Amino acid sequence: MIGGIPSTLFYLAIALLPVTLAAVIVTSGRGASVAGASRRFDLLRVRPVRALLTWRPFRFIVSLAHVALFLLIIMAGLFGVQSAGKNVATVLTWTVWWALLVVVVLLFGKAWCFVCPWDAIATWLERLSLWQVKRRTLSSGLPWPKPLRNIYPAVLLFLGLTWLELGYGVTTKPAATAYLALLLLFLALIPALFFDRRSFCRYGCLIGRISGLYALMSGVEIRARDKGICRERCRTKDCFNGNERGYACPTYQYLAGMEKNTYCIFCGECIQTCPHGNVSLNVRPFGADLTRGIQSRFDEASMVIVMLSMTAFHGLTMTPFWGRLVHALGVALRVDYLVSFTLGMLGILALLAVAYVALLGLSARLTESVPGLKALAVRYAYALLPMGLFYHLAHNASHFLSEAGVVVPVLSDPFGWGWNLLNTAGYAPGQLASSWFVWILQVILVLLGCTWSLKAAMRLGDGFMPAPRNSILGRAPILIGILGYAVLSLWLLAQPMEMRTGL
Repeated sequence: MIGGIPSTLFYLAIALLPVTLAAVIVTSGRGASVAGASRRFDLLRVRPVRALLTWRPFRFIVSLAHVALFLLIIMAGLFGVQSAGKNVATVLTWTVWWALLVVVVLLFGKAWCFVCPWDAIATWLERLSLWQVKRRTLSSGLPWPKPLRNIYPAVLLFLGLTWLELGYGVTTKPAATAYLALLLLFLALIPALFFDRRSFCRYGCLIGRISGLYALMSGVEIRARDKGICRERCRTKDCFNGNERGYACPTYQYLAGMEKNTYCIFCGECIQTCPHGNVSLNVRPFGADLTRGIQSRFDEASMVIVMLSMTAFHGLTMTPFWGRLVHALGVALRVDYLVSFTLGMLGILALLAVAYVALLGLSARLTESVPGLKALAVRYAYALLPMGLFYHLAHNASHFLSEAGVVVPVLSDPFGWGWNLLNTAGYAPGQLASSWFVWILQVILVLLGCTWSLKAAMRLGDGFMPAPRNSILGRAPILIGILGYAVLSLWLLAQPMEMRTGL
């Protein structure tokens, strides 16, 4: 158990929220061009970077390192000591990788997909090639079923993973962690062998779809350098169809029409195949995809609400309050722990979803002219992403900075068999940073996320609420909702938390 944000800091952060809202409203509309193309730097204009990314063995080499770690996790989880804090399977998976994944997405976009071990193994087996381009593969090339051409499979998998992580306790069980990793490999491999391209990556991968939505805020993107060249000079659409230098885009993206990061998996095939050298890997302003009109989708909006609900739920389950609540629910309904946990999890999801719809229903009533509650709810869901991401970062910061030190002795004895490979098995791990550093960092992250979400809500409402009266009244409910989630985030961070490895 580790202490939460002290009350003085908590109330100071609460007091800053209305100040933040006022500042956002006052400055709304200024600097609208901040995400313009002029503020991008193309890394592919740097020769060493372009040389690496156009050299096909490069991705194989970096993926191979991650596959080796993946195999180590499987072996340690299945055959090592079954103690979460002493087995490299649970430490690397949950304390290091799962905690840092959102940081990687924010800074580097979909870089994880570039090195994903599940996709690497599935790709090598399906193509019977490590990096060479082959026209014949083992895939049957069947079209992905039309009813599943959405990200609802990923939504369900995310809910399933949340239940396994927090209800079943997979994070504390090395063997269960290994079996979960193998299940994800199975889910990546089977569709690769039967369906066209990387349909699972596009529609079903929970990690790819969560990171895809968070990547709307990342500082890196792959785009066409000049879309005019795509439309006027390119007749073969090699980035979409592939050629002798590379494969077709695995997630069906066409550079001339790609406006957001969500479904790009940074595989780099378009860099290989474009005959005009018209692909850019840009460093850009954070949140660029949220500052312009993006195509909104109901399935994506649903995932956003689930992400926000389950991220808050994750924090709630680590507090003493949740333990008392689940116990009381179990006693009242005369059901066991897993049943009461499941009911509580679904209840939290329903509560936040209903609250969101109610806020947007109020917004629709206050607004003179909108295209409907559904369109409004779908549109504004994207404004909640920064708040969810930065609370996620704040929550994970506590885990990582409190627990990550355990990786030092565990790497020296990955199976818990008494080895001392690196002469660090006797190292006594402690916190990587002081408690006050962690608390101040968490408050800053929540305030940043709140500010970013408030700004996004102001911008995303422009198309619906152009009139001055609508601008103020119509946005008020969603702005209040964002402040409410910020208060919830701060309250959760102020509670004592149970750690993953039991340190």
